[in-house]
Amino acid sequence: MGSTDMDARIMMPRYGTISPRKNRLHEVIRLSGTDIAMGEATEELKVRVASIPGVRLQVYFMDNKTYFKRKGLHVDKNGDLFEDNAERALFFGRSVLETVCKLRWQPDVVHAFGWVSSFVPLLLRSEYADEELFNGTKVIYTPDGIDAEAELTDTLVTAAGLRTNGDLTGERLSTAALSYADASIFPADLPRINGETTFAADEDDRTAQVLDLYTKVRNGVPA
Repeated sequence: MGSTDMDARIMMPRYGTISPRKNRLHEVIRLSGTDIAMGEATEELKVRVASIPGVRLQVYFMDNKTYFKRKGLHVDKNGDLFEDNAERALFFGRSVLETVCKLRWQPDVVHAFGWVSSFVPLLLRSEYADEELFNGTKVIYTPDGIDAEAELTDTLVTAAGLRTNGDLTGERLSTAALSYADASIFPADLPRINGETTFAADEDDRTAQVLDLYTKVRNGVPA
C-alpha cells in the first residue's frame, strides 16, 4: 500500500479557536443537520470542510455550539478542565462516524488521535458494529498525552446509552480506547504501557512506519 493508493480524510472538532472565515471553512449542507443522540437529548451537528493548500486532502470539521464553541480546547481561560470533556469526546466520535456514513466512504483503517477521538474504537465495535460500511474496518489509537481528566462514569454510560464490553467505569478514555483498538502507536515522548510501538523521529521513517502499520493491521497481522 503506497501513499498514492490512499484516499485519506481528516476529521476534527471545529474548536472556537478556529475561525471559519480566516481558514475558509465551508459548511457542507448535505452533511449538516444530523441530530446526534446524547442520551435522551440530541445535539445538532454542522459539518464544515477545508482543503490543505498544495495537498489533495480534505479536512472535515465537526461543529456544534454546545461542545465546541469555546476558546479553550479542554480547559477554560483559568486553566480549569471542562467538566463535560467526556461528553464532548462522545459527541465527536458519534459525529465522525455519522459523517462517514453520510459520505458513504468506506475506510480500511481509522486512526484515532488523542482524547477527543477516544470513543471511536469503542463505537466502531459496539453501536456501529452492524454498519455494513465498516465491515473489515480496522482501528488504530494514538494517545496525545493531554490530561483532559475525562473518565467513563456510570452516569455517562447510562445517560448516553453506551454499550461496552465489560465494566469500564472509572477508566480513563485513553485506556478504554486502547482496549477496543486493533493496534496502537504512541508518540515518542509518552510512556508506553505494554511496550507499544512509538513514532520514529525522522519524518520519512515515520511515514514508512505508519504505512507499514496500516498494511499489517489491514491484513490482520499482529502489530
